[in-house]
Amino acid sequence: MRCGFLETVFLLPAVLLVAACAGEPLMAPSERLMPQTHEAVHSYSFESCSAKISGAEQKRIRDFLNGLGLTDQDMLVVSVPKNRIPARDAERRRTLQQIFAAYPAKVEFVQDSDFRQLPRSEPSGIIRVVRTHAVGVYCPEGAAQAGCATAHNLAAMIAEPSDTFLPQKGRRYLPPVGGGGAAAP
Repeated sequence: MRCGFLETVFLLPAVLLVAACAGEPLMAPSERLMPQTHEAVHSYSFESCSAKISGAEQKRIRDFLNGLGLTDQDMLVVSVPKNRIPARDAERRRTLQQIFAAYPAKVEFVQDSDFRQLPRSEPSGIIRVVRTHAVGVYCPEGAAQAGCATAHNLAAMIAEPSDTFLPQKGRRYLPPVGGGGAAAP
């Protein structure tokens, strides 16, 4: 029994030292930089069991988008309603792409890609317009000041605030081969 006590006395300081070295858990980047956005939402419908949008419905969509004065910094997140026929799903997406081609905003389509069979075609979708007007920084109380200063500086350097909402993929922020500066998307 005495050996157990001595082992505990020697192990306890070692355990405490290891625990002290662990430090605070690192924060995920999404907890530091947050886009400050304004949003507008519009619902639309395809014709029943079709990939076509009526002329009146297209006019409603265009009136909505024209009223927002879209720029290349805006993001359209568009839900494409699921259909029973996969080929029609692709046609629906092409129909929407033709409508949005006239606008400078970035477009992200959200479409179910599961294998379920629907008893009927879903006709309605939603257009969500997101405009990021600034990038905010969140630093919890007691956070390391160096990390917070870095987050504030990074927020100030972001040239396109919409990149914090849905960033583009690719080599946009890497220097091009053989030169300096930002690469094109």
